[in-house]
Amino acid sequence: MNPKCARCDKTVYPVEKMNCLDKSWHKGCFNCEVCKIKLTMKTYKGYDKKPYCNAHYPTTKFTAVADTPENKRCQQQQKRQSNLEYQANYRESLKKFTPVSDDPETRRVQQNQKQYSQASYAQAPPQPVSGKPYETVLHF
Repeated sequence: MNPKCARCDKTVYPVEKMNCLDKSWHKGCFNCEVCKIKLTMKTYKGYDKKPYCNAHYPTTKFTAVADTPENKRCQQQQKRQSNLEYQANYRESLKKFTPVSDDPETRRVQQNQKQYSQASYAQAPPQPVSGKPYETVLHF
C-alpha cells in the first residue's frame, strides 16, 4: 500500500514520491510552510518535521528559562575566547615582569638612536667670535 502525502493526505505513488522529515510527500506538495515556495532536498530546512525555506526557517531565541548547563558552558567559552579578556590578561601579566635594558643589543640600538636623533641639532647654535648673532640674508 502506498503512503499518504504529509501535506494533502492523498496517496503518493512511487513516481512522484519524496521521503523527507520521516514523511512521504508529493514533489509538488513539498513546499515552505510560510511562503509555499517549492523546495528540493537541497533547499529545505526542517523544523518540527515541517519543511521551511532558508528565509523562513524559525530560529530559537534563548530566554532566562533556557539557561541550561550547555548554554552556560558556551557563554563561558565565548568569554574565554574574547579578544578583550585576552588583552586584559596580557596587560596584567606584563606588570609582573621588568624589562631588561642592559644587554649589548639594547645598548647598540640606543647608541644608533642617539646618532640619528635630532637632539644634537636642536641645541643652541654656537655664537660667533665677534659676539654678534648670525644674521640671515635672503636674496630674491
